[in-house]
Amino acid sequence: MAIETWDSPYIVIWLCLGVLATVLTYGTRGYSGKLNGLEAAFYGVVIGGLAILDGAALGQTMYDKTAKYDIWGSLGTMLGLSGPLIVSGLILIVFYRNRVVKHPNEVVIKGEALEISGSYLLSGITTFMMYGLILAGIGTGNLVVNIVGDRKGAIYALYMFMPIIIAIWVMTKYSKWMFKYIVWVLRRKGLLQVVDENDPE
Repeated sequence: MAIETWDSPYIVIWLCLGVLATVLTYGTRGYSGKLNGLEAAFYGVVIGGLAILDGAALGQTMYDKTAKYDIWGSLGTMLGLSGPLIVSGLILIVFYRNRVVKHPNEVVIKGEALEISGSYLLSGITTFMMYGLILAGIGTGNLVVNIVGDRKGAIYALYMFMPIIIAIWVMTKYSKWMFKYIVWVLRRKGLLQVVDENDPE
């Protein structure tokens, strides 16, 4: 595994707390409209770096604590790396939901189209969810490879690629699901902005 001396679960806990503190700061500043592009990039790099270290630390910990079974080490690496990214994306969705409730004009239905104002929160959600999901798919595929071992055949190849295919499918759908949720929230609160495109400006 990657880091031989990182075999303590406390390191994993501190790294996860670091991700949580960073994403809460990101979300709070994005919600209040004080976030600029440079800050968003900085928070993204910090969260990504902490996720990489968390994947290495959790993978090493699970590898060492289970009599050095590669399967558990691979599972730990996958969870430690993709988990913080996906959770960060989900946390930012909550901040974005609160943001558009405060500023409902940022999500407008015009005719049959959904018009969305640009947002660093939205960029963060897209980035974290995309990388988190694809890394989860790749990691799960690698885990299947470890379980299957040297077995060959089309069915085993399908098992290996299926997690990646599912991750890509979810990655293409989550944005649609998220905005359906946002529209539902705005409609329920009576804040949904609907513009008749046939009306004169």
